[in-house]
Amino acid sequence: MNLRFLNAQNVFLMDAMGALLSLTLTAGVLPFLSTWTGLQPNVLYFLATFPLLYCVFSFICYKLRSRKPWMLLTILFANALYILVSGAVMMTVQGITVWGYLFLLAEILVLLAVILIEWSVYRSFFGKTAVSAKASYKS
Repeated sequence: MNLRFLNAQNVFLMDAMGALLSLTLTAGVLPFLSTWTGLQPNVLYFLATFPLLYCVFSFICYKLRSRKPWMLLTILFANALYILVSGAVMMTVQGITVWGYLFLLAEILVLLAVILIEWSVYRSFFGKTAVSAKASYKS
């Protein structure tokens, strides 16, 4: 994967902007389209709490001068959690329309791509540090 434009700092900006877009759609646009999606506003507002928290966390990490490996791992696992929550919503909420399923599926697919990118950045920029720290811990 070509990571020339992504580094340990820019990946947090990318994540923050993506979370902001997800927040805008989930809390700002889709509640007005709940009859089309079948997703009630309270479900959408619940889902919106995740990108809100992720946006704040990622933007803070982007602004910090020193970034630690745990920061990227945190957002990586948080995105995976959001995939699980979105999947649970797809499986448990009654009355979701095709448009609602398509929105949630699109969120899941985009997040899977983001996780792959973040994992690549983690391995490129922190992988050697994390492995060497683990090796020195064993000795």
